[in-house]
Parts: sequence; C-alpha cells; structure tokens
Amino acid sequence: MITITHEKIEHIPSLLISNENQQQKPVVVYFHGFTSSKEQNLSQAYYLAERGFLVILPDSFHHGERATESNFMKIQQDFWKIVSTNVSELHTIYTWVQQKGFMKNEQFGLAGTSMGGISTAAALTQYNWIKYAGIMMGSAKAQEMANYLIEGITSQGVELPFSEEEIEEQINSLRKIDLSKQLDRLNRRPLFVWHGEDDQVVPFSHSTSFVEQLLEQQPEYPVQYVTEKGRDHKVSREAMIQLSNWFAEQAK
Repeated sequence: MITITHEKIEHIPSLLISNENQQQKPVVVYFHGFTSSKEQNLSQAYYLAERGFLVILPDSFHHGERATESNFMKIQQDFWKIVSTNVSELHTIYTWVQQKGFMKNEQFGLAGTSMGGISTAAALTQYNWIKYAGIMMGSAKAQEMANYLIEGITSQGVELPFSEEEIEEQINSLRKIDLSKQLDRLNRRPLFVWHGEDDQVVPFSHSTSFVEQLLEQQPEYPVQYVTEKGRDHKVSREAMIQLSNWFAEQAK
C-alpha cells in the first residue's frame, strides 16, 4: 500500500510517499514548479513509490505552506532566490534522510518540473551525492534562462526595479549553477531529460541544445532525452511513467 505522510524537515514542509512494505529504499526528491506546490506532484510521486522509491516532495520558498503575502511580481523577481534556496535546502533534506536511516545503498535521486527541473540542473553542479537525475521541461542553462525570463517581463512593459548593472551582476552570479557551463560536474551521472515540443514557458530549444552539447563533448554519455510532439508546458502521464521506469532502472 502506498502511504503519504506529512513531515517538517527542519523548516521545510514536505510530503513523504512510499510503499510501506519496504524499509530502506532508494530516495527521490522531486521539486515542484513555479506557483505550484508539493501536493501537485503526487501523481508523479505515486508512480515512483510504486517502483519502490521513497519520494520526498518539499514546498519551495514562497510556495505551498510557505506562501507569503508577497505579490506575484515580487515572487517572480525572487525566482532565482527560490532556485538557490531549493539547492541549499536539498542538502538539509539529504542530511535528514541519512540521519533517519531511510536510504538504501546511498541511492539518492533528484528530479523536478519546470522551476524544479531548473533547480535539479543547478543542484547537479553542487552535490556529487546525487546519483541520477531527471529534468522535466526545465532548463540546464541558468544564465540563458535568466535572460529569457527578463525579456519576457520587459516585453510586457514592466519596468524591473534593478539597474542594468544589477541585472548583469545577477546573471553573472548564476554561472556557478549553470550546468551547461560546467558539464564536467555531471561526472557521467545518468540523466533523464523530457520536454514538450510546444512549450511556451521554458524553451524546448534549451533542452535540445543542452543534450546536443553534452553528447558532442561526451558521445557515450548516459542521457535519455524524450520529447513529445504537440505537448505544451505540462508533463504528460506518459512522461511521468517514463521517468519512473527510468529511475527504477538506475536504482537496480
């Protein structure tokens, strides 16, 4: 039977989903997207739990149980702060899992949707204990994504409360979590990338060019790239199942 429990991992509200018939399990942390919450990834968590994983769904800063009175524009301006917080809090979650003795054979996976996929790529630049990862309609190109988001905001006639110098400084600061700029940090860890071809929120081209760049530099890299025709910015049921099956293969 699949169980869902609510936990506070230090200050982080989280859901834990697992098959109660097993004790120690491989672990997957799954980050949700922008304006979403942990509960909205329960379908994905169920498929992973069916395959024997302990799945942890945390609420990101400004989201879910951690939502604040901040208006949408403020939260949008904090996008990269949210990503950065996801990355730093992942270490908190990993330490908690270790202390609880939940993890089997150091099998720790990470995945996420949209902003969660961006956070996943960023975390891969920081932590070598992530054994395998899935990027679902995210971007491994942090600096390019930042420019894309800024162009999207300013094209609506919105004036950002930052000078050009401050914007440039922030974009430059993202290099340290830009996976596309430091592919060696992957260290041949298996990677699953999924993206809908009609995505109008996170450019489909980011995933395609990233995978092409990766395979050009490392032709035998263990990456599975799945695209879906006619799919916009929403992960399909088929994609969830594919990701779950892929994770199960990695954990064997």
